[in-house]
Amino acid sequence: MIRDGTVFEDDHLPSVIVGRNRHMNEVTDALAPIEDGFRAENCFLFGPSGVGKTTVARAAVRELRQEVLDVPHAYVNCWQDYTRKAVLEQLSRDLIGSAVSRSASTGRLIEHVQHELNGPGVVILDEVDQLRETEVLYDLHEIRGLSWIGIANREVDLFADLDDRITSRISVAYRVRFDSYREGTITEILTRRAREGLGPGAVDENVLARIARLTKGDARRAIAALRVGARMASREGLSAIPMRLVDDAVASAKREVRQKTISKLNTHQRALYEALAEEDGLIQKELYARYREIHDDPVTLRYLRANHLPKLEHYNLVDVEQHSGSKRYRLVDADHPELHPERA
Repeated sequence: MIRDGTVFEDDHLPSVIVGRNRHMNEVTDALAPIEDGFRAENCFLFGPSGVGKTTVARAAVRELRQEVLDVPHAYVNCWQDYTRKAVLEQLSRDLIGSAVSRSASTGRLIEHVQHELNGPGVVILDEVDQLRETEVLYDLHEIRGLSWIGIANREVDLFADLDDRITSRISVAYRVRFDSYREGTITEILTRRAREGLGPGAVDENVLARIARLTKGDARRAIAALRVGARMASREGLSAIPMRLVDDAVASAKREVRQKTISKLNTHQRALYEALAEEDGLIQKELYARYREIHDDPVTLRYLRANHLPKLEHYNLVDVEQHSGSKRYRLVDADHPELHPERA
C-alpha cells in the first residue's frame, strides 16, 4: 500500500506548502535581500510543535536557491548540536563545505567561516531555544553576510536567559508566529501525502478527515497516523485503510511521536522525565530534588524552570497544575515504556 515511504518522513519537504502562504511570504521577504547580494534579515518562527515551522523555513531557503543557485546555506538542529562549538562545526561543514580539525578553538572556527563565506548566506537554527551556549547567536550576528532563521516554540523561553549583549543584537529580528492547523488544512496535507506516497484508492476523504479531527492541528502526528494506518491495513491484507483502524492508528502514531521526542531529550530533560516516571505528581521543589539526585551536573532551579521544564510541556510530555501555590508536574500518559523499551 505504501508506494513511497519517504513522503511520510519528518524531513520530507513537499513541493507545495499547504496553509502557510502568509508565513512563507514573511520568511521569503526576510531573505529577499540575498537576491541582490546583501545580508538578509534574521527572523524567528514561533509556534507549537507540528505546525510547519521547519517546513516553511526549509521551503523558503529552497525558494531562495531557485533565485540564487549557489547561496551558502546550512541547517543546524540545536537539540542535537546545542553547544557553541557544535553549531560552528556544523556551519563549517554545511555553509562552507569544509571541516576544521576537531581540536580547533571556537575562535578558529569563527575565523574560518568568516574567511571562507562567499557572499551572503543563511542558516536555519531549528529548536534554537535548546542552545546551551547562547553566545553563539552573537557569533553568528558578527559573521559578515550571514543571517539566520531561528525556530522555537515560545519567544519567552528563548529570551529568558539571554544576556543584554545578545538580546540587543537579535531583538530586532522578524517574528513569524504560527498557530495550529485547522482540520481542513490537515485534511488537505494528508490528501497530498496520500496521493504521493500511497497506492490509488488507498484512503478516502472521510478517513483523512477523521485523522485530522483526532490529531487536533498537529501535522506531524497526522502524517504519522496516516502511515501507521496504511501499515496496519497492509498487515490485514487490505488495499485501503478502513475507518475502524483510524483510532488505533492515531493512538499508535501519538506513542511513536512521543518516543521520538523522548529520544531527543537532552540529559537534563531526560533526568526530569525519569524522575516523574519513578514518582509522578511531584511539586517543583520535589522534582528538582529528584533531578539533582539523577543528574551528574545539575543546573540551577531557575535555569531548569526557564529552559528545560517548558520544553517538556510544549512537547506534551508533561502536564502542569497549580497545587497550594506551587506547580505540580505529571506525565501526560501514565504508561511510559519509552524509558525502558526492553520491558514493553
